[in-house]
Amino acid sequence: MELVRQDLGKAAVMLLGFVVMSLGVALLMNSQMGLFPWGVLHEGLSEATLLTFGQVTSYLGFVILLFSVVVFKTNIGPGTILNILLVGPIIDLFDLIIQLPNDGLFIKMIFFIVGLILMSLGKALYISTKLGAGPRDGLFVGVSRTLKIEVKYIKPLIEVIVLFIGYLLGGLVGVGTIITMLLSGYMVQMFFKLFKFESRTDRQRNLVEYFRYRKSA
Repeated sequence: MELVRQDLGKAAVMLLGFVVMSLGVALLMNSQMGLFPWGVLHEGLSEATLLTFGQVTSYLGFVILLFSVVVFKTNIGPGTILNILLVGPIIDLFDLIIQLPNDGLFIKMIFFIVGLILMSLGKALYISTKLGAGPRDGLFVGVSRTLKIEVKYIKPLIEVIVLFIGYLLGGLVGVGTIITMLLSGYMVQMFFKLFKFESRTDRQRNLVEYFRYRKSA
């Protein structure tokens, strides 16, 4: 029970991270300056399937998680499950609320900059709770562990492939796409330092731990 109580105390921070990240994604979408690689794929699949951006985010997240668990034996934390269930609907909600004023490039740049900051902040916030990373992060780690290649090399390789597929499906690629690919990783690391989270050593929660803890209690 103590382990569950500890993690429940972090849940509010994790949920805040989901909301902040989702708001950032919605602002990036509305800036029309180009999405991050996974966003390009989500938008491309949305165009091809008539699903919303958020629905694609959730469904694809589930598929990626299932693949990662079966192939790479990826750990699943409560945050991993809640990421799949909540982030997509929250993005869709913000996308309905936010409407970009038709005031030219300056407003688009403001939307983009604020969106990039919030997306990076929100991601760092929920990961730093150590309740379980998102399914796409688990994929990076799984491929890295299997191929014995560092994540810093695997992540951009996967993102280039994802970007290319998304572009072919009609996802929005622009100067903002290049900027997010170059800066978002550094920004997340910067926020990690703010939250005193060390991505190389701090371990994410695994759902199995709750059952082991109950047996040993």
